[in-house]
Amino acid sequence: MNSTIDRTQLLFLIIKTQIGIGLLSLPAEIQSSAKSDSWISVLVAGTVIQFILLVYWLLLRKFPNDNLSAITVRMLGPYIGRAINAVYYAFFVFIAAYASTLYVELVKNWMLPLTPGWILLLLIIGTSLYLAYDNLRVIARFFVLSSALFIVLIMISILTFSNNVHVSNIMPIGQTGVLQILNGSEKTFFSMLGFEVTLFYFSQVQGNRKGMFKVISLANLFVTLFYTYFVFICLIGFSPDALGHMNEPVLYILKGLSYQLFDRIDLIFLTIWIIPMTVTIVSYLCVAGKSLTTSQSAYQKLVLFSGAAVFAIGWYLSKLESLEPFNKWLEKAYFIMIAAVPLLLWLGSFLTTAGAKAEST
Repeated sequence: MNSTIDRTQLLFLIIKTQIGIGLLSLPAEIQSSAKSDSWISVLVAGTVIQFILLVYWLLLRKFPNDNLSAITVRMLGPYIGRAINAVYYAFFVFIAAYASTLYVELVKNWMLPLTPGWILLLLIIGTSLYLAYDNLRVIARFFVLSSALFIVLIMISILTFSNNVHVSNIMPIGQTGVLQILNGSEKTFFSMLGFEVTLFYFSQVQGNRKGMFKVISLANLFVTLFYTYFVFICLIGFSPDALGHMNEPVLYILKGLSYQLFDRIDLIFLTIWIIPMTVTIVSYLCVAGKSLTTSQSAYQKLVLFSGAAVFAIGWYLSKLESLEPFNKWLEKAYFIMIAAVPLLLWLGSFLTTAGAKAEST
């Protein structure tokens, strides 16, 4: 595709893809493991992601004009490379479907309990397709523009300090133990995913690539601190027992706020949060298309097909009694696709380079 983006747009593309529905339930999920040290688990997960981003940068620096799908074909040949790209395509479609299912469940529970789930799913995917159908530059501009809402979300969250907060809930620091903190960081890691889109957006940044590692590192730093902040306010806002029994503690901590001009702050927050949740799906539809084609016309057709697939899979997932088995499978696949494969490609690039040098001599 001929569209290019600048560094600022890449920064917000990564941030907006990472920050999604997972944040709302994260404090409760890691409470069972890390307890009062949950905020430390978030920092540890951010550190692990930083190391993975380093591997990404080392790989992409060797192939500055190629995205992941082109790199796999160059290194592994057309047949194996395209087969792996097809797996990536299916993987991203499944992620978009899973995120859409969680999105529908959240909206039904908090805002529209009487609306049929398939209608909400259709609206979500239709909206996402409308944006994902366009070129990357248009998508990136929307991501940058909508990122201003993060300021509003943080301002709303500050209101929670007017409640009774207990900093003693996180004391003493480190009491949970290293193993429990690491266990909590594993759960946090899968709520902060989305940084893997770097593998597809990096090659479309215009101009000199010098300093690109700082850009992707800054995106990871922002997301890590953003998640740490919300986990922290939930830890000091709820007792440990109460926090462990909430599905979306970030919304519950806002639900108790009431002012003369504004009521149900949680619904205001959720209404704004719909945009970050939607753009996450947009981004995965985009990288799914990029994993199989570089032609804009073929990309647009593939996005439409992907949207139909996401709707079908999302509808099926919504009929399951529990998404936990699917979630476990997705976590294992995630580790292979976003960590193991890029690492192996980077290590293999040294052999490719060495072989190329040997042939030239």
